[in-house]
Parts: sequence; C-alpha cells; structure tokens
Amino acid sequence: MVSRFDQQKTKHQLFHVSLSLATILICMTYMQYRRNWAYLGNFWDSLVVPIVFIGELLKVVLARFYGRIEDGVLTIKQRQKKAAYFTARELAGGFTLQFLCTLLYAFICIILGAPVLGNYEETFVLSLLMTLLTVSPTVFLLGGGGALQVCFCEKPDFVTKCEDTALNLFKYNALGGILGAWAGSVVAPLDWGRDWQVYPIPNIIGALLGSAMGNIYACTHVLYATARVYMTKKRA
Repeated sequence: MVSRFDQQKTKHQLFHVSLSLATILICMTYMQYRRNWAYLGNFWDSLVVPIVFIGELLKVVLARFYGRIEDGVLTIKQRQKKAAYFTARELAGGFTLQFLCTLLYAFICIILGAPVLGNYEETFVLSLLMTLLTVSPTVFLLGGGGALQVCFCEKPDFVTKCEDTALNLFKYNALGGILGAWAGSVVAPLDWGRDWQVYPIPNIIGALLGSAMGNIYACTHVLYATARVYMTKKRA
C-alpha cells in the first residue's frame, strides 16, 4: 500500500522549522555581536525576547497562511471559533494565561535555585522567554480558551488541519526549550569563574539551544517521513 504524501503539510512543517531555526540563529548572532552576555537578563537592554516574540508570531502567521486553503471546508463550529480568536474576551484570556505561566515559571526558577530576594529582572526575563517558547505560540494560534485546553492535554475539537500541524511542532519547540533551560543550570555551580555562568545566562542560552535541538529533531522526523513515502512510491 502506497502511503499518502501531503505536500502542503510537509511544506508547512519545513517552513515552520526553518523559521524556528532562523529565530535562534538571529538570537545567537545578536549575542555574538554584543559579546558581553551580562545584558541577557536585562529586560530593556536585550533584544532576545523581542526576537523570539517576532519569530513565534511569524510561525502563527505561517499557519494562518496555509490554513487559508481550509477555509472552504471548515465546520460551522470551526468558523465561529476562528471568528472569535480576536475578541476582547479571547485576548484578555490569552494575556492572563501568559501572565500566569510567566509567574509559574518564575516560581519554578526560584524553587530550582534562583535568588529569592534578588535578580528579579533576570528571573522575569527568563520566565518570559520560557513562556514565549512554550505557551505563547498556542495562545497566538488558538486564543486563550483553546490554549488552556491544550495545556491540559486536551485537543480542542475546533482545531483545523493546519493548526494541528502547528501544534505538533510547537511541542518540540516547548520541550526543547524546557529541557535546554534546565540543562543550562548544570554549569552554574561549577567553579570555572566564567562570566557566562552567571544566572540567568546559561539558562537563556540553554533554552534557545534546546529549542533549536527540538526543531532539528522535528525537521529530521519530517524528512524521514518524506523519504519513507518517496521510497515506498518508488518501490511500488
């Protein structure tokens, strides 16, 4: 039996991963240009958070672009939900969810060793970055209500095919970012005396690199699936 190859979905996946990797590359280039990484934890003196924000927003725009093809086959519920994405209620819900997630990440940072009575700005920047890498893309895509369902591991029934593709890719981005930020903590207590060991520099770099690794894994998975379909068709 010849596997069905969804060219549109594959293009969406590859462009999505390319955007993710380009965002990380721009962040790393910017950090290399600045050289002094001590600014990474400063909210007003670092462009890492705005760069990641724009990158995640572009991935949602990409999903919307590929989703325009599905507009003619949407169910009534999907149309209603799509029309309600940018209502005041959804916007407020999305903002609240992201704010609460930022507080949650800040609490986790403190539990895992971040200073309790200091480095407030650094903890906020790291927490905000983690929110952007994990929760914000889903909020931008599905609104506050849909994102809340996804956070509780429940796929909303109004999700379209392109949105489902984007959600699956967001998972790699989120898991990579979380694992990378956690792995970055390993170098902090080592007695190397390096400037980049100061909190939250290794965590921010780890989150970015972890996100990149997650997207590379996703890209490998997509290319493998594509090659498998191609080989199956060739043998048939």
